[in-house]
Amino acid sequence: MSNNPTKELVCFNLYNAQRQVNRYYSNKIFKQHNITYPQYLVLRILWDESPVNVKKVVTNLALDTGTVSPLLKRMEHMDLIRRERSEVDQREVFVYLTEKSKAMESTFCDASMTVAKASSLTLDEIYELNHLLEKVISGFTDANSKNQ
Repeated sequence: MSNNPTKELVCFNLYNAQRQVNRYYSNKIFKQHNITYPQYLVLRILWDESPVNVKKVVTNLALDTGTVSPLLKRMEHMDLIRRERSEVDQREVFVYLTEKSKAMESTFCDASMTVAKASSLTLDEIYELNHLLEKVISGFTDANSKNQ
């Protein structure tokens, strides 16, 4: 039994780990480029495939449109992305990389490895942790959908 009962709670440990990882990313990797972790995630999606429609960004980030739209608007003002309506269906909006964000890709290619090293986990442990987290996410996604 710990002196700190919150350390025995899985939800607290997930919350605290997420905060620590985000703090590390923010201070060691993103600060010098004046971007946030959510902005980085959008760029990761676009570095993999560009253009993509906003729906794909919403789905990949597991966020709602009301959260993603202001995020994309800020990124557009920073010249990190460009948004364009589809010529076929004006309701559909596509997100494109800009020259500025294309040039940033090489800067961030080692970001995940930098964070992995800071975590003190081996690569096998990181793969196992990701597998377990995906299982937790899936379980709670299912449980939440049943409660609605």
